[in-house]
Amino acid sequence: MTMLDALRDFKQPLAERRALTFGVGAGAAAVGFAALNFATVHRHTAGADRRLGKGARVRRGKPARRAAKLMAPIGKWYTYLPFALALSAVVLAAPREAPKATKRRGGPAIRSRRLLGAAAIVAAGGIATALNPAFDRWLPQPPVPPGRRRKKKAVYPSGHAFGPGAVALTAAWVMGEEGIAPPAVTVPLALLTPLLTAGPRLVEEKHWASDVVGGYLGAAMLAATCLGAYETARR
Repeated sequence: MTMLDALRDFKQPLAERRALTFGVGAGAAAVGFAALNFATVHRHTAGADRRLGKGARVRRGKPARRAAKLMAPIGKWYTYLPFALALSAVVLAAPREAPKATKRRGGPAIRSRRLLGAAAIVAAGGIATALNPAFDRWLPQPPVPPGRRRKKKAVYPSGHAFGPGAVALTAAWVMGEEGIAPPAVTVPLALLTPLLTAGPRLVEEKHWASDVVGGYLGAAMLAATCLGAYETARR
């Protein structure tokens, strides 16, 4: 059966269809991530980066610039990884009553489902922590923004967008599926998280806007991979 046939087969179990959808999403995000990296290295994004950077930049000494500097630790691995652990603990500690949709579908015991969801969130944080330095070594890099003192510093993708975004997107889906928090609340917060954590880096001219978009794509790629595994394992 081809992937197209599988997508058309709506008689497959719901978790299997979702796992396949997440797999396709992860592949699409990976293609976008690689294409944007190519574009940044060859400076196809230079004009847009300069315009957006000029709009986001705040001069030194201004309160917003000082606030952005204070917010720099937010988005580092030592903040989003503990946050992933905290969210996984929330999933495990939530009331065990399964959502109505889960009761209709049947499936594994709610405790096993919660363990799988918590593992997916922690995996997103742990893999992001491992991939950040790997990206710095493996990926070709564009010229650094003017706010960087080290002119050979890797900037693509923005780790401040990548790690927190992967954790937030994974947690948003898991918490919605497990009936812990409504998707109408968790999904918008997850989509805003990379901007909130990486935005101060634009203010300080430490990242190009394309670095932040690359972080979004990387986050989507990793979150979709973790959620595909979650949906497959809970069948």
